[in-house]
Amino acid sequence: MRPWERFARRRLALTRWHCEPENIPASHQQAFDRAWARQRQLELAVVAIARDASVTDELRNAVAASLAPQLDECPFSSAERQAVIAHHARLETQFAEVARTAPLPDEASVLRWYQQHQAQFMRPEQRLTSHLLLTTEQNHAGIRTQITRFYQQIRDHRAAFPRLAARHSHCPSALEGGRLGWVSRGLLFPELENALFALQTDEVSQPVETTLGWHLLWCEQIRQPALMAKADALAKAREYLFRQSQQQWQRQWLASLLQAR
Repeated sequence: MRPWERFARRRLALTRWHCEPENIPASHQQAFDRAWARQRQLELAVVAIARDASVTDELRNAVAASLAPQLDECPFSSAERQAVIAHHARLETQFAEVARTAPLPDEASVLRWYQQHQAQFMRPEQRLTSHLLLTTEQNHAGIRTQITRFYQQIRDHRAAFPRLAARHSHCPSALEGGRLGWVSRGLLFPELENALFALQTDEVSQPVETTLGWHLLWCEQIRQPALMAKADALAKAREYLFRQSQQQWQRQWLASLLQAR
């Protein structure tokens, strides 16, 4: 059995039966054998078509990286490992070529899908945020006192925030006077997100402690949720429908290979 066959057979068993091929239960052996015969037939057919295709170094490296965790579990020699990578690179090259020929969605379909799924094109609530971080290291009490003093200065004079952040903050945003830009939910530590999204416009948080240290957050502006611009939404809808078309096109092409053999 060639290296790519051993690799593919093992991956099929692990993916669908969650065990090594030799440990497939007897009651599932026929189903496994049928699935493996079908997959082997398809891969042979695809590689035969792609035999003369040019494989770029970029694609080969990407395939090698994606397969590395599973290849590391197999007792392959260096040459066998490279053979598996080359086989999968040829598969990917042919799949990409088939996907390239998939029909583009027509504009009526794009508009209809957009209208039916407008809720997916909402821009989330965002806050224009500045951040100041003091890491505690060995001086927890001293840093707590310092961040409290900074909070009092900024509470009274917002203009102090960029100056203090640029001079004292341990966050990379210090280079921008603490400015993080527009922040949505899901981007910050939970403690910081909770503090930030509880603030009103132009409000500064009380000092917030995390495992990194002590933080201050300034919510300069609030951008409420809103529908994405229609042109941008249509572009995303068109991209999504084209990916769906490509996947369907590939499935049809693979089915035609089986029918032809």
